[in-house]
Amino acid sequence: MKTTISLSSPADLEAEALVAVVLDHAEPAQNEKANQKEKDNKPQLKVATTEKAVQSAAADLLASGELTGKSLETNLLHKPAGLKAKRLLLVSGGSAKKFASYDLRRVAGTAVRTLKSRGIRSFAFIAPSNIPAEEAVRAIVEGAAVGNFDPDYYRSDRKDQKIDALTVIASGDKSTLEKAASEAQIIGDSQNFTRDLVNEPSNRMTPTILAERAKKMCAEVGLKCEVYGPDKIKEMKMGAFWSVAQGSDEPPQLIVMKYEPASAPAKPLLGLGAKELRLTRAAFRSSPPTAWRK
Repeated sequence: MKTTISLSSPADLEAEALVAVVLDHAEPAQNEKANQKEKDNKPQLKVATTEKAVQSAAADLLASGELTGKSLETNLLHKPAGLKAKRLLLVSGGSAKKFASYDLRRVAGTAVRTLKSRGIRSFAFIAPSNIPAEEAVRAIVEGAAVGNFDPDYYRSDRKDQKIDALTVIASGDKSTLEKAASEAQIIGDSQNFTRDLVNEPSNRMTPTILAERAKKMCAEVGLKCEVYGPDKIKEMKMGAFWSVAQGSDEPPQLIVMKYEPASAPAKPLLGLGAKELRLTRAAFRSSPPTAWRK
């Protein structure tokens, strides 16, 4: 998914769809009686942008009383008045007082899933004004990348539905926002890479194939990668690891990836252990690699 940062006015941006966050500004309840009263009151919904044209386009729907304001509620308006975008998608972020970048990330994922299911391939997202721009860009891009994930590789009726391009409309220093977007894209893509590995059936993701995928990934991003086979595993006296592996025709593989930047201090040494996908968790916990125990 290609990501672009735009500093232009949302009203002037031509897009297949324009996404805006809607927040409920009703006062949150403080006790049981207030909770009941809150249920009886209507939500006070406002679009989280200072752009007058977007507020105006959404005004009638927000005032209609049809919306609950519950988190991740979606409403799609076609040919919104005063906007150059073909559609306006309103996604609720819940309470304005509680809304944070975590919620914005979920809103972005919801927007992607909603639009791609309708065959839309690109859209623009208005960064809400109540979250710092750089933080908002990170949340939107990461949430959109994760929401764009498609696990249905082996379905015979799989549909070609994905978002190809995302434009984030924000204010601030463009180079800083672009850096934030790039880093968030990497984080999102990394999550999807891991989900790909986990979702693969065991006959398509053997320890040997997993090791090859790890080596390829390390070569692309500059990590050191070592793969230990049965002989090395026995030499390291990883008894539980080896015992479980003997229950399969596939030979075990122990993957060690190292990140050693030149500027890194000598201490402390941080080691992260993850179970091999074809072994039981108990086996790995009972016999972790010697180097990691240190």
